[in-house]
Amino acid sequence: MLHRLVAARTTIPMPEVLAVNMSYQTWPWWYLIKMHIPGQEWAVVRGQMSGEDLSGAYRQIGNAVAQLHAIHFPAFGELDVDGAVQGDRPYLAALAERAQASIKSARLRDLFLSVLDEHRHLFLDVRQASLCHEDLHHHNILFQYRQGQWRLATILDFDKAWAGHHEIDLARLDLWKGMTSSEFWPSYEATCRIEPQYEQRRPIYQLLWCLEYAQPTAEHLADTQRLCAELGLPRLERFE
Repeated sequence: MLHRLVAARTTIPMPEVLAVNMSYQTWPWWYLIKMHIPGQEWAVVRGQMSGEDLSGAYRQIGNAVAQLHAIHFPAFGELDVDGAVQGDRPYLAALAERAQASIKSARLRDLFLSVLDEHRHLFLDVRQASLCHEDLHHHNILFQYRQGQWRLATILDFDKAWAGHHEIDLARLDLWKGMTSSEFWPSYEATCRIEPQYEQRRPIYQLLWCLEYAQPTAEHLADTQRLCAELGLPRLERFE
């Protein structure tokens, strides 16, 4: 459903889905078989690009993400197999429900929900539900070199997508090194507006991902501690 929707509503090349089954009736696994689109991961090709090519690539990423966010839904929440939103709730409730499902540790889940409740005033004006990919990292964006230029080949892995607030994608792109640049933002804003309260909401969205991922690497723990300090939280020494 999402592949068809993105193919129909954006200029992002999307592979045709040949077969999909989530029933477990025939085999003990789910499967999704797609046409192949040639391309290399952004994590690989970014280091191969010249300055001009890199600027152009960031503009393409900004435009592609904005096109995704320009796909709107009538309500916030999870999407069913037909693309309809499950339920009809205010954004804050949908975001809290999303956090409860994604953060596995009860201690970390309670921490995030307390942050969300303390800053609930920042989310009361969020009205428009958009397609949020939720996993736009270095390995899910592909580029292809053709006719002397790097072109965005496709965007992968919509399995975490939902009808949310577009800033949740922007916050994660901002957190992950190499995903945004000075060229990204004007390209994005040519299609989608950055709201004035984004900078205040950004660390809350970033903390959600840090607590969801919760890997005990030095870098990830340092990112989480920085966000805790920014939000006025006690220093988090460990995830367990």
